[in-house]
Amino acid sequence: MASRKTTIKDIATEAGVSVSLVSFVMNNRAKADGSGRLYRVSEETSQKIMEVARKLDYQPNNAARSLRSGRTNTIGVIVSDISNKFFADIGRYIEDAAYKLNYTVFFGSSDENPDKMENIVGGLMSRGVDGMIVVPCEKSEGSIAKIVEAGIPLVLIDRDMEGVDANRVLLNNRKAEYMAAESLIRRGCRRIEMISYAMRLSNIRDREAGYKAAMADNGLGEYVNIHNIRFKNIPGQIAKVFDDILARGVEGVVFATNTLTVEGIKRLRMSAPEALDRIRIVAFDESDAFDLSDYKVSYVKQPIELFGTESVRILLDCIANGNQQSVSTTLNPQFVEVEG
Repeated sequence: MASRKTTIKDIATEAGVSVSLVSFVMNNRAKADGSGRLYRVSEETSQKIMEVARKLDYQPNNAARSLRSGRTNTIGVIVSDISNKFFADIGRYIEDAAYKLNYTVFFGSSDENPDKMENIVGGLMSRGVDGMIVVPCEKSEGSIAKIVEAGIPLVLIDRDMEGVDANRVLLNNRKAEYMAAESLIRRGCRRIEMISYAMRLSNIRDREAGYKAAMADNGLGEYVNIHNIRFKNIPGQIAKVFDDILARGVEGVVFATNTLTVEGIKRLRMSAPEALDRIRIVAFDESDAFDLSDYKVSYVKQPIELFGTESVRILLDCIANGNQQSVSTTLNPQFVEVEG
């Protein structure tokens, strides 16, 4: 039979003090007695109560505490794909930052599926999370609206959504892809093309705009060409795109995401390894896979730690203070030049 759970009455009996005094010390907050006076607890008494609590392995009743405070000390985080290193790393920083402030994090992956997004949002709301950090997917306006209408503090990260009254932590994606294309132009490339996604997400649109702007500003607008890859069967689509690119003598390629970059390099190594010597590539995000290849890849680096820490800071400030004014933070990318 399982042992009985320790209560504050047990602690009071063991320590020789009142139950109300134990409750005050355990909750670490001022509490008035019947006459309106405040308890004054000596350091010695407080330490004795805490030592007894540890000795008896006291576990606080978080459910009861949340009923009193109206908070659960939990937040929900929805990303596109938690197996993607970019989102996994952001999730790690979010969890670390939240843990330091006594918050537990529930994660979910939308897989770019609006129906799955709606299901996850509903599940998190039913758990009573205090706030959410969300990477919106296409056609998820309804799910995001439910969060806002319920008055749940919200931070959108990585991608924006027009017309939504929410906090935001975003990258300057236009600047990021501008830097990527311009780096190839500096190295003598003229025929530079971009491999992107067919999804019309805000970050993808901004990256494409940055590529176009860099080409136009350098008098290369005639060479602008964006290959839009759909989310299913990415390797097969990448193969066709590179067959076309190599046949036309394209000199450089910039990518919209890390996943596309890795698939592109894999395709070149398998079917046209000699092309690695005559075509330059710039990735979006770094990857451990690059370290295992003799082909050196320059890349746009995102401030992943800031994505995590800033989103948590903004969200918990909103939860604590009920901020009415939405906060927008734009993070700056860094370009990492790799010689090779």
